[in-house]
Amino acid sequence: MSAFESPLHELVAHAHGNAARVAELLEAHPELLEERYAAWNETPMEAAAHTGSRDVAELLMARGARPTHGALAMLGRADDLRAALEAQPSLAHTPGAHGISLLYHAALSGDPRVLEVAWGAGAREGLDHAVHASVLAGSADALRWLLARGARLDAPNAQGKTPLAVARARGADELVAVLEANRTA
Repeated sequence: MSAFESPLHELVAHAHGNAARVAELLEAHPELLEERYAAWNETPMEAAAHTGSRDVAELLMARGARPTHGALAMLGRADDLRAALEAQPSLAHTPGAHGISLLYHAALSGDPRVLEVAWGAGAREGLDHAVHASVLAGSADALRWLLARGARLDAPNAQGKTPLAVARARGADELVAVLEANRTA
């Protein structure tokens, strides 16, 4: 008996980071490429985007899936993101799956240029949450960019951990140093 209720459920679950299984599932079910799994209100591309699963997003795009604005941000495609935001400015305020902000997706890229594109288009939602994405990306540059715009360091993630606790657990010494240098007394 499978832990999944349907092939779509399995595809979206694995799109959170298992590119090999995503490829297998799409071979068997190519029609599911851009389908939304209703229980999670999420497509495979959205799953890859909010988890920073670049290999999955690239695989989906190679199969013909359209990248979301969150995926463009996560992948570090600053020019493509800029074009999408110019064509549809409301995307700067449109969250991805699970209400995750464009700034979070941009921070997953680790590239301050992508953050600047989102910010320049008016994205402000999720600034504090994006600090966690910069830690997950291992990007001191993205972290410094967020801090320069007033991001708070004490916002907990879904597990109740601060960015500093996560950086320490990952052994990310440069990020720990940046976070400690910016702590308020």
